[in-house]
Amino acid sequence: MPQHLPPVFSRRVLLPVALAGCLALSACGSEPGPSMEELETMIAPSSGSSGPAADPSALAELRFNAETMACEPRLSGDAPGAWETSAPREKADTGAEIGVRDTEGGGEVAVTARVTGPDDQAYEAPATASGTDWVRITFPGDFPEPPESAPGGVYTVVWTTEDGAFIACDGFRLK
Repeated sequence: MPQHLPPVFSRRVLLPVALAGCLALSACGSEPGPSMEELETMIAPSSGSSGPAADPSALAELRFNAETMACEPRLSGDAPGAWETSAPREKADTGAEIGVRDTEGGGEVAVTARVTGPDDQAYEAPATASGTDWVRITFPGDFPEPPESAPGGVYTVVWTTEDGAFIACDGFRLK
């Protein structure tokens, strides 16, 4: 005479085993998931999009936090390319060399560095990014109409293309 398993045993043991078997069978024939590139394309804004980063008022609100080494609020760049920035990470005495480059080297791109000081005064300098080379400029020396003396404190650097696409935000501190 066959023995029957208690109902508790069958629910606790057989149900998980059956579910595991179904999952295993359904995964065997499935296609692999999307690649990292495909995932990034799905979640990243396209280069032609005009999200919050393209809004000039949103760019004016960006401020570099020297403690976190990041700009707030956080915005994603909408300029085509893969951009990197550079700025001093230690307090600079009287000036700071800042830079930007497109690691994809998309040709020549006119860029603008907008530096906002701790006194909320803003200064702009144009430059041209070429290939994968770094564009390096010094604040305040390379800026038209620089401040007579740059006050100590945290400075925010916002890089944009000539058509206003947001590249990146960075910053530095002067003594």
